[in-house]
Amino acid sequence: MRETTKDARGKSFKGKPETGVGHYMAAVAERLLADGLPVASIYAYATDDESMIDDNDIEGSIHFTKAFQLSLNGPAESFLHWVGTSGWCYRTINGPTGADSPSDHARWLNAGLLPSPDRVAAFVSAVRVDPDAAGSGERPHYRTPCDQLNELAAGFGRFAPGAGHTPLAQADYEHRFVEAQGAAYRDRALRALASGDDRVLFLPIRHSELRALWDLLEYTEVIAPLTGPHDLAQSLAQDLTLRTPGDHRSVQRHFRARLLAVEQGDHHDQHM
Repeated sequence: MRETTKDARGKSFKGKPETGVGHYMAAVAERLLADGLPVASIYAYATDDESMIDDNDIEGSIHFTKAFQLSLNGPAESFLHWVGTSGWCYRTINGPTGADSPSDHARWLNAGLLPSPDRVAAFVSAVRVDPDAAGSGERPHYRTPCDQLNELAAGFGRFAPGAGHTPLAQADYEHRFVEAQGAAYRDRALRALASGDDRVLFLPIRHSELRALWDLLEYTEVIAPLTGPHDLAQSLAQDLTLRTPGDHRSVQRHFRARLLAVEQGDHHDQHM
């Protein structure tokens, strides 16, 4: 049932839709991170100001690293986009060429307004196989802007944070995403270090590049103190610092990061 008064719409809208769509974006991002995808950021937006509504009143998006985008669409910008009237699509925006303006191409999931994170993840898998054939080129329409707001808010409730999330993640969808992102990359680093693939590589590297790598590891240590791989970054940077150029045996003396990963893996197994 459509709410016809601005006051009624405001009561349903205020403080809920952006938070709701934000947690929905975070829930889908958690699923994509679990699949090993390089999710870089999420975005959520909602408004009840009719003068600002063009195509939809609520939207969200999930963005990936540039390398992931290049693997799908070359230099074009691409991302997952959720539209509050039509659901999910994978959008590709090609920059202007010559006198032409930028072009916008979308493949639509066509699975309802709020499909499960598993369903969205399956759609992304299809996009990775064939970005031009996944989903449908026809945009669906499930609601009109400012309509069915209470129903939409109730639907978002299915993706609210649970007991397994920290208080910060429960209070703010951006914290929820940052914690999930940090935990996912920490898990990937732990698995890599404890994988048993300990071949010593003779990799040519400039001292300037090694210095840059140290700085990047230090940056990781600084920004990931909660759930991210900050301790692994610190240990790996120390290992690289202590190893001696030309002394290939130094790799056998300084491997604190690998030991840390193995110890944490053993600790996890003991509590399974």
